[in-house]
Amino acid sequence: MSDKMKIDVALTNLESGKFSFGMVAAIKDHVSGLENELEIARGRHDSLIQDLKLREIANWRLEAELTKLNTRIYALIRANILTEKAYEGMTLLATKAGEYLEVSRKYAAVALARLIADLKSGELQSRLVDFGAKIYAALKEIMPSKSALEELKPHAKKAGEYLMAFVKYVGVYVEKASAYLSTLHKTTA
Repeated sequence: MSDKMKIDVALTNLESGKFSFGMVAAIKDHVSGLENELEIARGRHDSLIQDLKLREIANWRLEAELTKLNTRIYALIRANILTEKAYEGMTLLATKAGEYLEVSRKYAAVALARLIADLKSGELQSRLVDFGAKIYAALKEIMPSKSALEELKPHAKKAGEYLMAFVKYVGVYVEKASAYLSTLHKTTA
């Protein structure tokens, strides 16, 4: 036999009770080879675990990005729905306004013809003078006295304060809405 016995022969000899230093060396070589393979397997295992952790981190990042994108898509869909509703409302309004303008045009043409006729005849000037006198008389009748005006001042002042607070309140929400829409436009661009 050679200097190094094969492990199978060494194990068979060991089972049969034969002992030799070559056999011990063969078993030690075989055990050290197995230990080396085990270390290599452990190294690969550690490397695979590290790769798995890196992939999990990458997956978490991708899931977070996906969630962020889904949120943006949802916001865009909501904005689109609101825009469509506004467009439908504006379309209806434009249709109604068009109908109103068509009717108004007809009445305006008749009124303009009548106005030109009244101007030529001088009747318009007399109507305006009568109308002005009637308005003056009506205003004189409904105008409150000075004491009534003084009583109304605190209420008018308070109403003005409420109106200013309301304007500020609405202004804040208009700014928030415009900022939201501008950031939404920037993030989707």
